[in-house]
Amino acid sequence: MADSDQTNQNVNLSEINPALYAFLDSCLFDKGIKDIPDSLKEQMIADLADRLQQWLMQSVFQHLPEEAAPDMEKLIDGGASQDEIMGFLQTRVPGINKIFEQEMAKFKQAYLGK
Repeated sequence: MADSDQTNQNVNLSEINPALYAFLDSCLFDKGIKDIPDSLKEQMIADLADRLQQWLMQSVFQHLPEEAAPDMEKLIDGGASQDEIMGFLQTRVPGINKIFEQEMAKFKQAYLGK
């Protein structure tokens, strides 16, 4: 029963890294969302993953050298995997992992309303 395939999400749950899934799950838990059906939880995690991806991409474009932006857009428009996009970013944005870490913390604070 893969209802998540029928949603308008850009993020497929099967493609979410286990550590990222755990982070998103902790966002729900910290928000007080605990005892819900698995199908609803998966839908909420997919939604959060989509929102986080948009949040991170906005940040990335602020740090991406201007000359690399067209190549990044081609990757995204071409349906590149998260691993391909991450590989591209690691070669073009110094400290990308630290940037992601900081932005994920900001995302969680915003989600929790803090």
